Amino acid sequence: MSYINLIGNLGQYTDEMSFEAISNAVLQTQLMEYATLRSGLRAGTTAVNILDVDIAAQARNCSWSDNATVDFTQVDIVMNELESKQSLCPSSLREYYLAEKLSASAHAEETPFEEVIVNLYTEKIKNHNEKLLATDLIAKVVAGGTTTSQAAASDADTILADVYALVDAIDPAYAGREDLMVFMSPTNFNFLRRALVSANLYHFSPSDNNNVLEIPGTGFKAIKLTVDAGNIATMIAGPAKDIVVGVGLEDDFDQLKMWYSQDNDQVRVMAAWRLGLAVVNASAWSFNGL
Repeated sequence: MSYINLIGNLGQYTDEMSFEAISNAVLQTQLMEYATLRSGLRAGTTAVNILDVDIAAQARNCSWSDNATVDFTQVDIVMNELESKQSLCPSSLREYYLAEKLSASAHAEETPFEEVIVNLYTEKIKNHNEKLLATDLIAKVVAGGTTTSQAAASDADTILADVYALVDAIDPAYAGREDLMVFMSPTNFNFLRRALVSANLYHFSPSDNNNVLEIPGTGFKAIKLTVDAGNIATMIAGPAKDIVVGVGLEDDFDQLKMWYSQDNDQVRVMAAWRLGLAVVNASAWSFNGL
């Protein structure tokens, strides 16, 4: 099949795979794995209901008397409408595809041209969303949380003490929850892993998750989070399920489309999606002040 036919197939392929591609780009971020998800939200500020139940015990009797309560907490989440548009030279895409094809041939695999190009953009949008969500989360925790007033950026010698200080600063009412986590940059995550091994508190096995570490004696997990350059030294800790991430993904606004424009001899790319983040109770969180 000629190369012009290959790029001509992009439109048909993305018509069929548009929703799946943009869903992967929005939902498969590291943070999304631990947060509470709300879908079908429109652009602007939306009040999201968070359900909780308080249970009380009483002596059993033959009558009916309610002694438990249902609590709804509302948190405002600002949904952003985002888009990415780009015009590409077909020859540039051809060079990228051939490089990928040659690399794959070493393993006796060949991925269709359309899938290679769509996967490239899906991964780039996912990385953008990861940083966007992390930046928003850190800003909200810093605005309402408790600081440990850490004096300097962590290193392999100080990371354990810095992380335990964050754990100790959490609201005691949250002790015992199973979603308690410390979010940190890859740099601090690597420092922590090295320090745990040096202290003989952690042993590697072939099944290790390179994005998660148990923090011994705390019930907390350390989560590696992709952050922008300004937040490399920052660490935050708190109950991850109190992070509410809003998305659209229930209509055709969210999409990833590609097509070949013969008039301009260009491949056009258009992605659109909605994304927002809120923290139920930022005052229950801690941050290191960097």
